[in-house]
Amino acid sequence: MDSKRFSTPRVAIIGGGAIGLASAWALARAGASVTVLEVGPEAGQGALAASGGMLAQGFEGANEDAGRAFVALAARSLSLWDDWAERLIPHAASPLGYRRSGSLSPGFGARGEAWLDRLAANAALYEIPFERLDAASAREIQSGLGKGLTGGIRFPGDGEVDNRALGPALVNAIRAAGGAIRTDWPVTRIESHAGGVAVSGPAGQVEVDRVVLAAGWQSLTLSAFVPEARFLVPVKGQMLSVEPVAGLTGCIRAADAYLSAKPGRIVIGATSEVGASDDAIQPELTPILREAAETVLPALEHAKTAAVWTGVRPGTSDGLPILGQSACAGVVLALGAYRNGVLLAPAMAEVVRHLVMGGSEADPAFAPDRPLGALTRG
Repeated sequence: MDSKRFSTPRVAIIGGGAIGLASAWALARAGASVTVLEVGPEAGQGALAASGGMLAQGFEGANEDAGRAFVALAARSLSLWDDWAERLIPHAASPLGYRRSGSLSPGFGARGEAWLDRLAANAALYEIPFERLDAASAREIQSGLGKGLTGGIRFPGDGEVDNRALGPALVNAIRAAGGAIRTDWPVTRIESHAGGVAVSGPAGQVEVDRVVLAAGWQSLTLSAFVPEARFLVPVKGQMLSVEPVAGLTGCIRAADAYLSAKPGRIVIGATSEVGASDDAIQPELTPILREAAETVLPALEHAKTAAVWTGVRPGTSDGLPILGQSACAGVVLALGAYRNGVLLAPAMAEVVRHLVMGGSEADPAFAPDRPLGALTRG
């Protein structure tokens, strides 16, 4: 069944996050009959709404030493974002806040300088465009940087988007392209058969030709039917936003915090708790995040905290997405984008479209059957 080509396939997308919605939009525009099945009361929430909305291909590739396959996928996705944003603007209920003004990684003290050296080495290795800056040049790009600044690295191609506006815009775009979105629709069973795939849950059953599993870390609940889902692990993060008391010329990606400007707020993040999937806020983490951000930009010391929230990222042991055909016939996997779901959405959706419509396969580096072990939990 996996080799069969469909001109107008019926497709169920499990998960209404960045990757699920992006895949649904791509498939609907390609002529597929698409239905998104979202467990929650509203699509475009969850990790997407909780994220920083950063399109940091340069920084992420260099900071994580993620390898050439990730860098290539992220570069492809970033190249699609200009067209994506232009197509989404008519469907956005509020400004997307899309801009490609670069990201700045400032270094402070000897530790920060060593970190910048590593960033520069990785960027050079993976041929990621970057600019190494002295302290004076870094301050010219972003005024108000803190004491002890030794220099910085700028990734000129990076950008950002208002993630809270992105989800509703994708929902509207999917519906405009003829797709359907069902909310409060948890999936508890996936069964392949000769005629296609049956997806069922408390709300009923859907019969389709193909299923795209893109439910983030919650895909773990379906590992009895889709074995590759067992390699996902939740990674909880806590973030906060403050009043916009300082102007940011672009994203700031420091060693211990990120700062991203959104309409009416500055987002500060983020903690990382491997294995945690609860949504409880830990008040003791807020001053730690604030202190890290204020070291980078001291003006934030006077900014009132506007909101504190949590989100859960879908992690994998090697930090790479799981992207390809599942051992469960008729199921395509689009999982494990970790903290880069917004960045990778256009390119992962492009691959999903090819896989569903009978086109090319994904890069073997992301193959669902590659050697993977479960991340350490706890």
